[in-house]
Amino acid sequence: MSRNGDRSMCCQLLACGALLGALSGLAQADDAPTTQPAPPAGARVTDDGWFAPLQARTLAPQLPEKVSRAFVIPIHGKIDDTLLEVVRRKAAQCRGKGVQLVIFDLDTPGGSVAAMNELVRLILDDLRDAYTVAYVNPQAFSAGAVIALACNEIVLCPTGKMGAAMPILVGPGGIVEIPEKERGKFESADRTGMRTLASHRGYDPLLCEAMVTIDMVVWLVRNEQTGELRFVEPAEWAPQVHGAPSGASPTTAPASSPWQFVRLIDGPMELISMTADEAVFLGFCRHVAPSMADLEEYYRLDAPATVLSDTWSEKLVAFLTSPAVAGLLLMLGILGIYVELQTPGFGVPGILGIVCFAILFGSQYLIGLANWWEIALFVVGLVLIALEVFVIPGFGVAGIAGILCCVVGLLGMLIPNAPGEWPLPRTELAWELFQTGLLWLACAVVAAGAAIAVASKYLPKIPGANRLVLAPAEAADDAPVSDQSPMKRLRPGDAGVVESLCRPVGKARFGNDLMDVVCEGGTLAPGTRVCVLRRDGNRVVVEKAQG
Repeated sequence: MSRNGDRSMCCQLLACGALLGALSGLAQADDAPTTQPAPPAGARVTDDGWFAPLQARTLAPQLPEKVSRAFVIPIHGKIDDTLLEVVRRKAAQCRGKGVQLVIFDLDTPGGSVAAMNELVRLILDDLRDAYTVAYVNPQAFSAGAVIALACNEIVLCPTGKMGAAMPILVGPGGIVEIPEKERGKFESADRTGMRTLASHRGYDPLLCEAMVTIDMVVWLVRNEQTGELRFVEPAEWAPQVHGAPSGASPTTAPASSPWQFVRLIDGPMELISMTADEAVFLGFCRHVAPSMADLEEYYRLDAPATVLSDTWSEKLVAFLTSPAVAGLLLMLGILGIYVELQTPGFGVPGILGIVCFAILFGSQYLIGLANWWEIALFVVGLVLIALEVFVIPGFGVAGIAGILCCVVGLLGMLIPNAPGEWPLPRTELAWELFQTGLLWLACAVVAAGAAIAVASKYLPKIPGANRLVLAPAEAADDAPVSDQSPMKRLRPGDAGVVESLCRPVGKARFGNDLMDVVCEGGTLAPGTRVCVLRRDGNRVVVEKAQG
């Protein structure tokens, strides 16, 4: 064989080897596992894959590095109108204290839809400036689950359970079946509300709807190319999902579809209910807390949270701040101060008035409705009124300023505002409390005015009670000794002018003569024109001149 022939054979062998190597490399590349892209920023990663991040439409308030004003509001037992009023009162107390964190301690099987809707509105609107946490300890079903979804965050205890929020109708004999048309109406409204909550708080809307709709089916599917997980409805997704349960779709998913069935989340005739671990997987819960102490450590509290529980003292404060009792305290306080002004010295009416005002403002302060400056303003108003009555002659700037201070202090007490805020009703709860308070305030003032009118007319005539008010001074039986006394010249009907305050004894000038007089009908300010009624011994009894 020639040299050229040997060289040609070598080249052919080398070319065959290169071709075989290339084919082997391709075969190995086909057998190698496909590398999936990394999950996007903010994705929730699980063992099965990752969920795309869901953005909450409403931004949660930012908690400080150390939380110093945290409150716990228990929601235990059936949710009804009574519990609603209790929670509203406690929410007002939280707002009045400038709350940073509110923890709702949930242990409820559910309850009234109307009360639930009001509590959801309270959390979303009235407590929007505070970070709200639903602590499911150990259950929050039906209305309780919806209330939990309204909070900024849900935390479960290890044995916690929540979900199953479909509305039911309860009659005297138990659960009553809702007709199909009416059920559709109820479920349509509930599904809309659940989608709204999901949008506000960043939850999966399909899972939220499946809590209230019993005929929904939810699958978990995975994109085999990217590893993305999704919760889907079979009605829309079955034709493009590989490995779907038999009978789910009349067609087979195309080979190009990357979606693979993982497992069933919610089956037919079921409602989504979840344990603590399931709540974490489904994206409703980021943290499981065995106790309230763990929760306080998780949120960096610098002191234990204030638990607004229904102790006997809480019930007493709730009783004292109820509209009827608060109005009664205000009426008795005004009446007591008035009677004290008509009484010599200081006695029972004045003490009663001060005690009533102290209870009124003290109880309102404890629940956060009254701030220190509102109480101080009211006290300043009382001092100005007292100066006007006892020191400054007539009625002028001090009296008007005192009345205005008292009115502003009382009105400010009706609105739950933080210590650094102006007392303006900014939320629906604040408006409701202000309107209710304004009503009992007006009723109390009217009732106090009527009581004062009755007391001034009839109290002096009641045996025993007439000791509480000033009686006209008893004139001495002896007439003036001197025949030259100016008193001898006075006759009934003679006119004069008050020179010093008559309560009821004072001084009045008749012509050039200044004499001691006793007035009938309350007090007479300096400058008031009077006329002589009669002369009793060495005393002149006068009354305010008509016209």
